[in-house]
Amino acid sequence: MRHSFGTAPWALALLFISACSASTDGPTGVQNSAGAPAGGGGAGLAGSGANLAGSVNAGGAGAAQAGANAGGASAGAALSGAGAGGASNTAGAASDPCSASGVVLCDDFEKHALGAQPSAAPWLASNCFDMAHVLKVDGALAHSGTQSLVSQGIPYADCQMHADLGTLSDFYVRAWVYYAPGAADQFEAHEVSVFELVPAAPTDDPSIRVGFRGNTCLPEGVEVNITGGMEQTGCTGVKPSAAKWTCYELHVQSSASGTTADLSLDGVDQSYMNHGQPQQQVTNPDLKSVRYLRLGDRSYSGNYAPLVYVDDVVVSTKPIGCQ
Repeated sequence: MRHSFGTAPWALALLFISACSASTDGPTGVQNSAGAPAGGGGAGLAGSGANLAGSVNAGGAGAAQAGANAGGASAGAALSGAGAGGASNTAGAASDPCSASGVVLCDDFEKHALGAQPSAAPWLASNCFDMAHVLKVDGALAHSGTQSLVSQGIPYADCQMHADLGTLSDFYVRAWVYYAPGAADQFEAHEVSVFELVPAAPTDDPSIRVGFRGNTCLPEGVEVNITGGMEQTGCTGVKPSAAKWTCYELHVQSSASGTTADLSLDGVDQSYMNHGQPQQQVTNPDLKSVRYLRLGDRSYSGNYAPLVYVDDVVVSTKPIGCQ
């Protein structure tokens, strides 16, 4: 004879508790894992501040929260962009380098009037009388925020932007640089600088020039050139890339025995060929110190047609990095 038994009350209670536990674990797991890319760290979007507004590259907790709010890990990954790989050139930092200790100058060009050349601090008044060149704040491209500095065809030093850095003997300059696409041979130009460091604002020699050199650099590519006496031209052999933001960070050390400069590109320290000799840094004993930063592309010995954009410029007594 078969007997049928009803479900015991204690069994129903266990089933109810189990179901409640499962439904709680689901959203909690998504929230904890969403938007936590390997390349991120810190507070994500928090702390970007007025100087690097709109920067989302590094991900971290801000991206995690955004991922959770959007409903899953895919949304967090979309916000963090290249956080997992760290290769994005259109996103900026998880923290604000302008608020870090050691900062001497910081400008993301967001506070300046669109279409005009910056003239407020930290930039000095212009002493340029040429009207044909381009040097202004532009809204077409930006590494962070919505504005950057664009330049083209600057004829002489007084037409560049100048900032007085004071007396510094060991410091770093970081700038994000974007070369607009031009002709196929655009990087064959003789020498084009994107920023310079000089002891006196209007001088061309001595100086430190950072940009690229084509037909007279062996190998051709991004250069660090310290003029004064005999030019010391450090040829990296790294070809510049058009239509891409690249992080340039220059370390400068000066003393009575001369000035040494070393460049990193996207966080990778460069080596050089200088007059046929391999070097890890570029040194010129004839340049004893520098005081002024100059911005705006200069083409030496020829014209360079494409626009050059610069954004998120920082000068600091401590390493800055490419966040």
